[in-house]
Formats: sequence, structure tokens, C-alpha cells
Amino acid sequence: MLGLVLVGSTLGVPAAVAASPDDAGSSSVGPQNSYTNYNVYLAPNASTVGAPVQLHGYLWDSEARPSIGVELLIYFDPVGTAPREVVDTVITDGYGAFARTFTPRTSGTYEVVAQLAGYVAGTNKADFTVRPADQTVRSGVISASKNGYTAKMRVTTQDVVTRVEAQTVYLDMGIQTLGASAHSDRLPYLSNRRAEGRYRVGEFAAPGSAKLTSNYSGVRAYRMSALHPAGLYDVYSDDVVNVYNEYWDMDRDGITRFTEVQMPHKPITTIRVRRASTTTIAASSTSFTGARNIELRGSLRRVQLVSDTKAENRLAPNIALKLYFDPAGQAGPSYVKTVRTGPTGAYRTTVRATRSGTWIAKYEGTSLQAPSKRSVTVTVR
Repeated sequence: MLGLVLVGSTLGVPAAVAASPDDAGSSSVGPQNSYTNYNVYLAPNASTVGAPVQLHGYLWDSEARPSIGVELLIYFDPVGTAPREVVDTVITDGYGAFARTFTPRTSGTYEVVAQLAGYVAGTNKADFTVRPADQTVRSGVISASKNGYTAKMRVTTQDVVTRVEAQTVYLDMGIQTLGASAHSDRLPYLSNRRAEGRYRVGEFAAPGSAKLTSNYSGVRAYRMSALHPAGLYDVYSDDVVNVYNEYWDMDRDGITRFTEVQMPHKPITTIRVRRASTTTIAASSTSFTGARNIELRGSLRRVQLVSDTKAENRLAPNIALKLYFDPAGQAGPSYVKTVRTGPTGAYRTTVRATRSGTWIAKYEGTSLQAPSKRSVTVTVR
């Protein structure tokens, strides 16, 4: 779960907000000034399992001075019965800031504990929600600069297999520049590359709700079904990110100024959308004594767009399926032969069963149709 440290200018903070030597010398906080204020954020705070997230924040003392060189213990407390544990330590930099990248595999809470002069001076938390991944995870980073200020954003999502019924697809966004904000109505969006049904190229940009879930995180949610085009979709963000000149009102003039940084119009990442398929297999006999011939039979169904407003899960004729055999007690299946579905979308074939194991029928899929497989276990005594 440990990640790489991102400090100093990589946080997108200009040199203008760096503490002066005098400030740095006076900013160490001892027992006489123990109260520590700080903010902790995750970017994004919800994401697909195994995708990177950035934990970051900044500290200041009771006199609003950056807390420099403070040791922070980072704990992760997973949801459930697993124990809370230390996953990293970090030292605040010359701006009182810190950042770490993690790849959490479960939901939980990151707790950042400030250690000052050997005792706990403060603690803050950020919650993380994991989204299960059943397809390939896609994650990309986009950045832009203006007047020396840099905005950096990560978007995480995954490939999609659509069905007749609509399902939710998430684009999770995290701003990785400390001291920045975005607009909730202009979060990342999908744009289809392929025209199909009632959609022309790029027309899928409009649907989908969007909201900010924290100062540095947001999510756009789509409802997608097989009525939407199969193929490749690009993830864009045309947002303007406000990069603040200070993490907070550090000069205490009552104003926190920011620079508007326009994100470039180019793909952050690309996902593949395919329609679902279902393969079945059954054996004429699943338990017998001695080697014998058995019949394997089954069918293939594929979700297909049949009109601009209707999709159906139909039997698929004249499609190749591959048969594999995985013997009990041995690693990995081996290819046996290829069969084709008939005019009704069904298949049947005869095989010689000489030992116990699992017979597998697999449809390889296409660029627009998702693969599928099913198995049946046969016992030879």
C-alpha cells in the first residue's frame, strides 16, 4: 500500500508561498505551542480497487505559521474486523505540506497523526470508498499550468460491459494539487468514438450527474445500457481548476487569492465498452466409471442492439466457441477443439472423457462484444 512521496513544487505550489528563513526558524512547534491545525484529503476519495489515490494536506500551528519538519504517522483502518495499522510516515515540507500515494484494495479510513516533541499534537482523518473492479481499471493524470501555477488531476474508471438493463458507471476525479478547487458541474465526462443507434460520435458527453464529494474529489455517474454505442470512449475534463496562491490565508490579509487554470481538451484515459455475452455448457453424464464418450452441449447468447430504442439478449448462430479441459489436480486448462453454434445459437459435440476434471466452453469475444465462459465438472472413477 505504500507509495511515493510528492513534495515541494510537485504539489503545484509556487515558490512565492515558501516560508522565509526567519519564518522557517520560528515555525518549529514545541510543548509551549502544541495545538496543531491541519487538513487531510484524499484525491480521489472513492476509486476502483487497486487504483492510486493521493493522501495530502498541510499543517499550521496555533499562530497560523506553517508547521515545518513535523513527523506524521499515517494509519489505515480498513472497514471490517482487520486491525488499524501504520502504513507510512512522512515529514512536512517547507510549506507545512505533505503527500503520499497509496493503492488501497478495500474501503477504510486514513488517519494522519502529528507527532510534535514526542507526543501527539493532533489528528485528522479522510475516508476512502473502494469500488469493486470486474473489468480492466483505467486511470490517467492530466495537468496544465498558468503563470507558474500548476493544476494536476487524476481520473479513475474501468472498462464497461453493458446489458439490456442500465447500470451505473463512475468517473472518479481527484485534484492532486494542494490548494485547489474545481466546479461540480464541469467534472470529467465520457465521449464516444463510435456512432451507433441514436448516438453520433461524441454525443455521449452530455448525460450523467456530477458532484464534488470533498474539496479535492468528485464523481460523475452515468447510467449506461446496451442502447449506448459499443467501442472506445475517451475521458475528458474541460474544467477550470482554481489553484490557490496560498493553502489558506497565510499572510492573514483576509483574502485567499487563486489562479484559474484551464485543463487541456485531450483524453485523460480511454475505456472500452462492450456488450455482454453468456455461454452455457452441460454434459450428457457427469459421473461414471471408466473412460467413455460424452456429449457436451450448450448455447451462446449475446446482447445486441436491435433498434435505436431496443436491445435484446439473443441466441447467436454460427459463432466459434473453444473447448478446454482442466484435469483435476493439475494447473491450467488445455485447448481441445473449436465448435460452432448452429442456426439456433446452440452447439453440441462429442469428447472422450478419460479422467476427472472440468470442461470449459469459452467465447473469445470481439472489440464490441465481451467474452464469456462456463464450465461443467466430470468425475471419472
